[in-house]
Amino acid sequence: MRGFRLLAAESEQGVIPRSIGILTWGLAGGAFTNLSAALAKGFHEEGVEELYLVHLWNDRGKNLDLPSTVKVIPLGVEHSSRAPIALARFLAQSAPEVLISQQAFLNLAAILGGMLVRSRARLIISEHSTMSYEVYTEHKGDVKFRFLPSLMRLLYPRADGLVATSQSVLQDLVQTIGIRFDPSRRCVIPNPVDLERIALLAKEPADHRWLRDKEGPIILSVGRLAAQKNYSLLLRAFARIREHRSARMLIAGEGGEKERLQSLAGRLGISDSVDFLGYTANPYKFMAQSDVFALTSEEEAFGLVLVEAMACGVPVIATDAIGGGPWGILNAGAFGTLVPREDENALVSSILELISSPELHAARVAAGKRRCLEYSPQRIARQWLSLMEKL
Repeated sequence: MRGFRLLAAESEQGVIPRSIGILTWGLAGGAFTNLSAALAKGFHEEGVEELYLVHLWNDRGKNLDLPSTVKVIPLGVEHSSRAPIALARFLAQSAPEVLISQQAFLNLAAILGGMLVRSRARLIISEHSTMSYEVYTEHKGDVKFRFLPSLMRLLYPRADGLVATSQSVLQDLVQTIGIRFDPSRRCVIPNPVDLERIALLAKEPADHRWLRDKEGPIILSVGRLAAQKNYSLLLRAFARIREHRSARMLIAGEGGEKERLQSLAGRLGISDSVDFLGYTANPYKFMAQSDVFALTSEEEAFGLVLVEAMACGVPVIATDAIGGGPWGILNAGAFGTLVPREDENALVSSILELISSPELHAARVAAGKRRCLEYSPQRIARQWLSLMEKL
């Protein structure tokens, strides 16, 4: 794959590939859908003529706004293990000059698919998780993760480029997982956020009784109800906050931890002040009307919702999670509040300070608005294009 030279056009930014494919899981919603669509938009704005948004199965999000140059390609498979042959067919028929894949199992599928047809496309694989945490902590009992590090060590070096969402994620791949990859062909690029789309969706009315009749500050969190997100910490902190202030909390998302978290809220005596919203296709309307956004993850390689919340004008508080995502987005606390992992006292005092000080609240909103501009699709696309020029 590395022997192919890009048939690219010149532009003010440098060499621009004529066609790029982006491989993702699906388009029904969620972080990977949003960042894939935003990246496609960024490439379009930078002048890429042909864009392919390739995904596994036939689904499509209602709020997905894509440029006219983007062709949506469903591979028609449900699992990444079945993707290589379908992906090889796509590579042979469409012949993109660059293919970007996301996350370990899709990366492996992309590498194998390219090998099947000896694709000349430049393949850039990307990681959005701390793989040692994924393999040895979050999914340590899952058989399919048992051999993942070995497969990564074997196949990842065959890719042309490697991108991680944070320096911690990249170091974990190289030092802990043991991926051997030419330093000149690997780099850190954060995820893009479609700020224009979020601004539009944030204007929709949030039809919730607590927002229609606001009696106190609203704390919001959005994400999978999984152990990784550590909602238990947030619920315990909120129970203590309720001892000092009248407040309510909204949690948007679905996952296997839902019943346990609802039970915990009951034991803490806060069930009447916490509402589990379930999955919502448009969390931005809730962000725009909340007073604090909290992300208390154990591991977070980026933290897309933090940038999205900033774009909606709500100040953010996050734990200094494994993976370094919140630390990087908040620039060690310059653009939002960063608290140590599992530090319940720090979380309680930080939220109380933010909802009690209008001056601090306004300063954090302004700082977040400035920071989120750094993650615009066009700015992030330029970083990807800069890497492509080196391959």
